[in-house]
Amino acid sequence: MACAVVPLDQQQVTESGPLGKERILPALHPDRKEERCFVPYKPPPEDGSPAEVEEFLEHARFIAEDLEWLLTLPHDKFWCQVVFDESLQRCLDSYLHHAPRGLDVATLPLSPAVADVQRAVHKAVFLTFLRMATHKESKELFFTPAVFGEIIYDNFLFDIPKILDLCVLFGKGNTQLLHKMIENIFTQQPAYYNDLDETLPTVLQVFHTILDKCGLQCEGATAMEPMKLTAQKQPTAMSMNLEALKRKPAVTSVVWLLIYCWSYPS
Repeated sequence: MACAVVPLDQQQVTESGPLGKERILPALHPDRKEERCFVPYKPPPEDGSPAEVEEFLEHARFIAEDLEWLLTLPHDKFWCQVVFDESLQRCLDSYLHHAPRGLDVATLPLSPAVADVQRAVHKAVFLTFLRMATHKESKELFFTPAVFGEIIYDNFLFDIPKILDLCVLFGKGNTQLLHKMIENIFTQQPAYYNDLDETLPTVLQVFHTILDKCGLQCEGATAMEPMKLTAQKQPTAMSMNLEALKRKPAVTSVVWLLIYCWSYPS
């Protein structure tokens, strides 16, 4: 008779202890984490010296190789690393924070070597987050859904700012996979809906403030007073081209997110 398949959060393993004595541990346990130091990400240097470029290449290759190693780990070891390795989370967070956005204006085009290693890191980070958002890899490799939701939420593996960064960095070209990732996160942990409800008013207020400082008005907004026929029509963010908006002094990273949402609707 076949044995029942047990979710990872209920599994136990037998391992040798420090003195060679066997001990039984939960499959998810900090002692099962591999000793590995993931370095934080730094963006490619703009108009950097050869030494700065070489430093970036070496640094980024370390990150790409470490994440590729992580992705080859079996299910249980992968999750031990994700949950208990603080250096891994610092590495992933640094990429979300510092990685170049698609609409960033670089002073010089990236060299082929820099562009190649940047693509490798970009892909490895996305695949890592994709696996972190997957509670069931196969019929044998899975979490209890409720426990998975607690793990990703209580360990801050995902939060609303991270999800927004993921959308901006990986939305173009990965729409379907990103949609599945976010859908699974919210399905397995409904608490993210409350976090999103609390975040949206602040984000919308920032957008309105930036539009106001840029001298723009929201598309479809209604004026408090009738506009005179002779009055010059106020431009809207939708009617301005990208170059015109770049010249506005109040453009920030939040504006780039707003442009991205307009340019690539769901």
